[in-house]
Amino acid sequence: MKIVFKYTKLGKLKFISHLDNLRVLQRALRRTGIMAKYSEGFNPHPKLCIAYPLSLGVESIGEIAEVEVIEDISISEFIARMNQCLPQGMEITDAGVYLGSQSIPSMVCSQVYRFTISHNDQESVDATINSLNGLLDNDYIIIREKKKKSKIVKKEMNLTSFILNIDLLCSKMLDVDVQIVIHVSDSGSLKVDEVRDFLYNSLNGVKSIEIKRIALNFIDKVI
Repeated sequence: MKIVFKYTKLGKLKFISHLDNLRVLQRALRRTGIMAKYSEGFNPHPKLCIAYPLSLGVESIGEIAEVEVIEDISISEFIARMNQCLPQGMEITDAGVYLGSQSIPSMVCSQVYRFTISHNDQESVDATINSLNGLLDNDYIIIREKKKKSKIVKKEMNLTSFILNIDLLCSKMLDVDVQIVIHVSDSGSLKVDEVRDFLYNSLNGVKSIEIKRIALNFIDKVI
């Protein structure tokens, strides 16, 4: 039986890597005593995968993972036993039996983030709110560098073509919360640092930007 679950990654846990995140989940699963299916080979480990990597230093309330278990267990019991063994800041908030045949990572089609943009003054707040609708009107070219053997290969990307939409969530004091949905394709997606730099360069009077992943969207229902 495959179980897909949604979990948080908050506080100090935002500083652990993707691989360490996976190890935390695997360790918690072992401690629960839930019988999971293991991989074969010299270093067998529970068959558990995370849907899409989260950038280091970014919190999330919408991480998705999948695990294959070989015992009959209710979803409520799975959630309760896992949450007893997970560290503070990581909590399973939803789960369900997955009946699909495709792997969860291959079905991710977009990421949803909340960007909290802090400003220096009210004038800058008003300017940001007024300019949100036009942020995606023009191309914004970024250059990525990748090392292949002994060469550095440069690749140009139009950042705005990967952003599906930007929506104003709320404005409080000198903070503006916006929701940004980023497309995920077979060739990859944007890095949140690239989107953060785009906002810094496109808006005036920005003091700081905090980022939190809210959800992952899939081409079909997974949970």
